[in-house]
Amino acid sequence: MPHNGNVMLDGVGPVLLYQMSERETRVLADIPGPFLPSESNGQLRETLRTSLSRAAPKHLYPALHAALMRALDDSRRIRCIGSKFIPATANNIDGAVWIGDALNVRHPLTGGGMTVGLWDVVILTDLLRTHDAANSQQVQRVKAQWQWRRRPRALVVNVLSVALHALFAAETKELGLLREACFEYLAKGSHYTMQPSGFLSGLLPSPMLLIFHFFSVAFLAVYLRVSDESVAYSGGSLFYRVYSAFYTLYIAATVILPVIWRELQP
Repeated sequence: MPHNGNVMLDGVGPVLLYQMSERETRVLADIPGPFLPSESNGQLRETLRTSLSRAAPKHLYPALHAALMRALDDSRRIRCIGSKFIPATANNIDGAVWIGDALNVRHPLTGGGMTVGLWDVVILTDLLRTHDAANSQQVQRVKAQWQWRRRPRALVVNVLSVALHALFAAETKELGLLREACFEYLAKGSHYTMQPSGFLSGLLPSPMLLIFHFFSVAFLAVYLRVSDESVAYSGGSLFYRVYSAFYTLYIAATVILPVIWRELQP
């Protein structure tokens, strides 16, 4: 779809396609695991070929499949970067301010790095406008204020990137159930769609609202499992469905709460 980000979920990991220009589209393919397959012996290309073929099957999307395979075959070098999560830490060094990815790093799936970086610039510029940049004591106070003012928005974008990657990768049945519930939740439209979009864009910097929506998705997953309406995780007796539903709720908490805790550290 032109001028939109597109996520394909059935590969080795999530695959993101987004348009860079009228004639160029970037493909971001997530490869899970502690080690990256070697490019020198062809393992990396073979893993990407498998992932792209599963994400865009030839019998369903022949033109897209052909374009992806052709791009993979024509590329001389595959650009690789490790995905990390590094929360922001305060620095008191005179004459330097770290912003964006230099300050903290989140998963690239949601494209939140540029969002956070640009908002860092906006907030810092507003604060420096009313202070003397040549006065080191004033600058230190500005940096302290800036750290607190940037935190809610950065927390929302960072936590959402990690949580969505966990759901989209869906390495377990419980995460697959949460992913299914996430899609059903977003399909409701209205504020079920608009407010999560506000989180991604950085226009709705409300951690409490993020937690509300995340656990609303988790409780929807509980309902889908107990009622046996889930496609991703079906079957079992009523007792087992109730047990697995509340275990899924526990998994949801382990996805989001540790990341929030790390983000809240000074």
